[in-house]
Amino acid sequence: MTGILNSIIALTPLLLLVIPSESTEDFFDPAERSVTLRYRGFFAVLVILHHMAQRVTEAGLIRIYIDIGYLAVAGFFFYSGYGLMKKGIEQKKGYFRRRLPGIILPYILTLVIYWIIYALTGDVKNFGSLMAEHLHNTSGISFLWFIFVYVFWIVFLGIALKMIRSDIGILYAAILFSAGFLGLFLVFIPSLYWIYDSILLLPLGCAWAYYEKNVLRFIREHYASVLLSSFLLFCVTLYRPASNVLRIASYLVSAIVFMILLNTVTMKRRPLSRILSFLGSISYEIYLLHGIPITFLRNVLPNEALWTLSVLIIAVLSAWMMHTLGRSTWNRRKAK
Repeated sequence: MTGILNSIIALTPLLLLVIPSESTEDFFDPAERSVTLRYRGFFAVLVILHHMAQRVTEAGLIRIYIDIGYLAVAGFFFYSGYGLMKKGIEQKKGYFRRRLPGIILPYILTLVIYWIIYALTGDVKNFGSLMAEHLHNTSGISFLWFIFVYVFWIVFLGIALKMIRSDIGILYAAILFSAGFLGLFLVFIPSLYWIYDSILLLPLGCAWAYYEKNVLRFIREHYASVLLSSFLLFCVTLYRPASNVLRIASYLVSAIVFMILLNTVTMKRRPLSRILSFLGSISYEIYLLHGIPITFLRNVLPNEALWTLSVLIIAVLSAWMMHTLGRSTWNRRKAK
């Protein structure tokens, strides 16, 4: 029975992705803000189910999420790179003031919440040990590794916007920075592939934004070929070699091809779900907070279906509360 209930929960976000939706004989803009917002909502739920699927036994269909969390992160990185490049170039003035508070402050608040809950359970930690747990994938706080990469990227792009005048120069700098970031991890900690298996999606999003007209023109002219080739290549890249280096390469290529495939499909069909739009509006906060109920409710709710449902509800409710707080505090200037 638990497996059946978890299967129903697992199918829900997939149904939201296709019902309701709309198609066109012409072409949609795959990076339209309302559409990417819905995909962010879908990716947020996918991340939660991915992390829960790794921790359940009577999983049912939820097991389909065990090894595809990197695709959700790929989507977040791609849309972040696209938005940072697009808005950063158009609005260079006040870049750091608009970007950093809404990312850093809720992240710090999340760390404080973790610290309080750990202390209440008798496990008093200092903030140094909390930060170190970002690299231990058995802890819910390890999910916050994404923030490290994202903050590095925002700071880097902000510096590049101030120092480099040409847009193409900023794009080249973004590619070199990402390649250097990836290279350092490959050399020093190749086993932590889950930290950087999607890092190149940030410059891919930047490149898509810079060459958008040419890219969309090419896909429109060769739609069937791009759709078929990206689908087949994506299927091939789902194979995971034994070697760490080759495994990392398979994840990276798979993530890149996935976003090309998703954008190609979206040019003909796009989701319309208001639920996904709502989840997309709080997706950053969901990413920050979902590890808390995953970590601290596991022993409280031994029934896995009840635990899964409770994690989803608490993650969304707490994310909405933090997002509402943010609109009146750290995101106030951004909204102006």
